[in-house]
Amino acid sequence: MNEYNEVMQSITELRKTLDTRLDDCITREKAEKLAEDAVRRIAPERKAVLPDTETAIMERAESFKKSARNTPERPWNSEYGRKFGNMRNFLLAAKNRLAITGEGKSVLAEGTSSAGGYLVPTEFSAQVVRLMQDSSELISHSNVIPMSSWKRQIPKQISNVSVGWAIESAARTATAPSFGQIEQVAKVMAAVIKCTDELIRDSAINLTEFLSELVAEAMALEIERVALAGSTVAGDPFNGILYASGVNSVSMGSTSVSFDDIADLVFSLSDAYARDGVIALSRTGLKKLIKLKDTQGSYIWQPPAGDMPATLWNTPYIICSQIPSDLGDNSDLTAAIFGRFNRYMLISPRQELEIKVSQDASDWDNSALQSAFMQDQTWLRFTQAMSIDVAHGAAFSCLKFK
Repeated sequence: MNEYNEVMQSITELRKTLDTRLDDCITREKAEKLAEDAVRRIAPERKAVLPDTETAIMERAESFKKSARNTPERPWNSEYGRKFGNMRNFLLAAKNRLAITGEGKSVLAEGTSSAGGYLVPTEFSAQVVRLMQDSSELISHSNVIPMSSWKRQIPKQISNVSVGWAIESAARTATAPSFGQIEQVAKVMAAVIKCTDELIRDSAINLTEFLSELVAEAMALEIERVALAGSTVAGDPFNGILYASGVNSVSMGSTSVSFDDIADLVFSLSDAYARDGVIALSRTGLKKLIKLKDTQGSYIWQPPAGDMPATLWNTPYIICSQIPSDLGDNSDLTAAIFGRFNRYMLISPRQELEIKVSQDASDWDNSALQSAFMQDQTWLRFTQAMSIDVAHGAAFSCLKFK
């Protein structure tokens, strides 16, 4: 409650400063600082940087130890998970490759070692999925449909049924909706974590929770980036909304964004596509929009009240850190995307997470050889196959603004 009051106090002070419309440099700088502070408190930036060095991993682990998330690790209880009990034992078994149970049977998922990894127990996969939704609001607002094969066709409706009135005794006009198909092809994304053996031996850390957090953050932000700004021309596996065909483009009416531009964005879609629609924008974009007023002098951005979320002209919004702030030739050009994400933004996982563990891996970093064997490290490679598709471009509108 105290944090909410501080946010509202910052907004009130910002608006008073802006209302004065003074041109002196100090007031302008103060207004910018107040806007940045308000946005930071309202929408904290989600920008995960996957640690890939021994020092970074240990610093993150020490911070994790002191947090409330580091609760005692619960034993795994799935049939496969009970063979290990916890993440630490699973990693040791994966490193040894030939770890067996007392009955002489392999404890690792059969048939996966030749494919380059081992299936982690369902408890870990479920934890990663949950944390992915916490790390990216876009995923929680998208249509998640698992895939049962590496390639599939999904029907999509292109046109609707038309209804009309007929004169008595006249022939009725027959109409039918037309359909197309979306071809989903799963691609594999991966995250590599370089852990020290010291971390694996540390009994004071919940290794399942800690690694779940790292993997979820990295994968969630990559999914968000591709879903919004992916470009196959630039080498991405899928086209995101900014580069998908059929997306409505809304242009600014002048050299900078205005209230009219936001109205054009919200009303650029039909009722069917705008229903349950949300606006996705970056913190940089929110900072620009938070200052806008309509012709009556009322601010477009409305702060949260009670159980009601903050809105832009009564339209809910989500903050997506992966929306670029340097679109086109203008370094200060960002985007706001409006549409029905919960139906037409498809995120389709193909299978459970796979993990490969190595103490022999190596790579080059800034012309220096990094060796897991020589540095007493264990490298973990997590892979997830999925497809990310814009089901219907016409269900989204994009406003590039500054």
